Amino acid sequence: MAENRITHKDLWKSLDGVTQKNWESAADRLGLSFSYCYGKGSHAVIRDPQYPDPADIRGLIVTVQKNLYKQANRSIFKKLIDWGISEDDIWKALGYLDN
Repeated sequence: MAENRITHKDLWKSLDGVTQKNWESAADRLGLSFSYCYGKGSHAVIRDPQYPDPADIRGLIVTVQKNLYKQANRSIFKKLIDWGISEDDIWKALGYLDN
């Protein structure tokens, strides 16, 4: 099933190479919080910095597992779009587009 919100289809197909560390860097570039402390096991979380309390569910944007694959990365990408970040900003944060 095609994702209609994605305009960079060529980049969308290459998401299998993104790692948890890449998402950590991207979150930092996007001004979001990334934490290994509040994920379960080897999972980490990307949170809204306006809600730093890990007990506050409003701050949770997405969980990022350790061993990622294309479909997991696509899911993380879509959650960031749902949260209001533009597609181009996510690609730039991941280093796929020039700033």
